Amino acid sequence: MKKSLFILTLLIGSMTVQAQSTKDARIKEIRAAYAQAKKKIEQNGKGGKSPKDMSIVLNRMEDEEIYLYDMEELTYYFDETIENDIVKKHPYFITEKWSNHGHTRYREVMLDPKSQQVMFCFMHGETDAGFVVESRYYYDTKGQCIEQKHNTHNNWTEDNGEKENAEYYLKIFNLVNYNGYFTTLDTDKPQKPTTPKAERMKHIRATYAKAKDKIAQNSKKDDPDELSIKIHEFGDDRPPRTTVTHINFEKKGEPTYQNDNPFYCYFINSHTSSMGYDSYAEYLFEPETSDLIFSYTRGREEGEQHEWRYYYDENGDCIETKSNSEETDEGFYDKRQAKDYLAIYKLLMSEGSEE
Repeated sequence: MKKSLFILTLLIGSMTVQAQSTKDARIKEIRAAYAQAKKKIEQNGKGGKSPKDMSIVLNRMEDEEIYLYDMEELTYYFDETIENDIVKKHPYFITEKWSNHGHTRYREVMLDPKSQQVMFCFMHGETDAGFVVESRYYYDTKGQCIEQKHNTHNNWTEDNGEKENAEYYLKIFNLVNYNGYFTTLDTDKPQKPTTPKAERMKHIRATYAKAKDKIAQNSKKDDPDELSIKIHEFGDDRPPRTTVTHINFEKKGEPTYQNDNPFYCYFINSHTSSMGYDSYAEYLFEPETSDLIFSYTRGREEGEQHEWRYYYDENGDCIETKSNSEETDEGFYDKRQAKDYLAIYKLLMSEGSEE
């Protein structure tokens, strides 16, 4: 009996030493990968090479009476590979900068670029009173936290929470860079009454003018409401390509039980430029319903430029097409793209409102 207990004790001790050795090796691996990622980020866009990164900036006035302004910036760094003639992006590092009413937060997330598994998370937070919180989380190859370090017992985060937050950031990246369209058009929705075409066209043009005026007025503010997405990458023909998307929104009322997000998107524009290629798109929405009512796209390649304008009725059906191209689709792909943008917008705004 004593011999069996002795052997069992040796086995447990051996397993503990082995587990500690595996943990130490993993943390060493993570620290080496972190140093390598930082060097790669430092060289991003230098030495004549194209930068490969994506930034999302979200600024919004939550309460004008007490000047509560919410600011957040996400930056992604990624590698690119070509698989079956499709360019795929592999993010390896994400940073977040956030501030609200004197409180600040800075995050880092390191990912395995092959599996997109979270490897390491860092969070530095500071209150307006100067209280500082720092947390570090190390994860194994299965995404389980194996080590966490805090500068205080009053830490703001936990291992599962930081991992879920990192996965949320990754979800945003994958949606923005999805090859194709990830939403579907609702073809079975109830039909709404429609107005005569001339009246509808007049309404669309008036709404467009109001949207442009709101954008101009917003840009003059000291702290304008803003949601922008900027991507630096390689284009299909491999020269550097930049895409900048602006999602314009406004606040109407306060959060309610039925709707915790009082911000409504009313206009989106996106511009992509590369060597020999340039495209631009606009999407106009009914402010109260977020229904697409107008879209404009323009493309220029090898000296030729084509334009498409589509006007939609209350059911999303195209009632007017204006184009200098023989190829038109009654706005089918514009509606798909607009719905994708709205899904990304709602994801960002709903998560942001929970801060």
